[in-house]
Amino acid sequence: MVELKQALMDSNEDCLSVQLADYGILSVSGEDTDSFLQGQLTCDVRKLDQEDWLYGAHCDPTGKAFSNFWLFRHDNAALFVMHKSALEGSLTQLKKYGVFSKVDIQDVSEDWHIAGFIGNKAKQALPTDSMTLHVGQQPDQFIVLSRQAVSTDYPQPFWDALEIERVRPQLTVENSQAFVPQMLNIQAWDGVSFDKGCYIGQETIARMKYLGKQKRALFRLSGNVAQAVEPGQQLEKAIGENWRRAGTVIMAVNRTDTQTDLLAVLPSDIDADTAIRVQGDDASLLEIHSLPYQLG
Repeated sequence: MVELKQALMDSNEDCLSVQLADYGILSVSGEDTDSFLQGQLTCDVRKLDQEDWLYGAHCDPTGKAFSNFWLFRHDNAALFVMHKSALEGSLTQLKKYGVFSKVDIQDVSEDWHIAGFIGNKAKQALPTDSMTLHVGQQPDQFIVLSRQAVSTDYPQPFWDALEIERVRPQLTVENSQAFVPQMLNIQAWDGVSFDKGCYIGQETIARMKYLGKQKRALFRLSGNVAQAVEPGQQLEKAIGENWRRAGTVIMAVNRTDTQTDLLAVLPSDIDADTAIRVQGDDASLLEIHSLPYQLG
């Protein structure tokens, strides 16, 4: 486990460099790249003409997300930064449909070094000869991609802790094809376009929005546990003197041996005062925090 101490608080005044070893990169290139991806992803790929990057999800035909990602252009390719463990599912699915388009789809993770820089002085500390995506503010947050090794001071959990604080998820293989993007609050980060036209999984995603069928959402929780918490673990809620299934852990950072911060999909109408525990850890007790944004 990693003791985070005051590092993230200090990053508001300085810079934290983080090794993003858990992230990989998927590449799509070829003359049909944009039209192909427009029919595959929840985000509107046309906006890459004006934006440095897009956040979005890649879904199966039932609307369940294989992965979520940051998407950007490099040379003649569209590159995705996503969790390595979820990359294989997206790669296989994209290749399945890619045979009908003039595209080349590859896992290029081994070609790149990925790092994160966090803090109000992070911009000044960014390495030269690298690509950077400015993915957060207060504190500033950058993804750095380089062909050369990038020197960093901290491991991935320091980055994940900030993502949890922002309530911005990163899907891992444990939860791949388990949740519709709105259950992960992807729409709160402009990661779902509801007016771009058809794409894989769009029917389910649109129905959830327009028919008001969203019954689950992503929340941040923190509290005491007896053992480390991992993605895919189940949470329980107190109902009187009994405990019933409440939801699923998406991300977790174990700050100490007995304290954790996590993101979990819970009922969207859950009372903030509801007592939550980790299934199988009867001594655990978690608090639900308010969201830092409005859900659309």
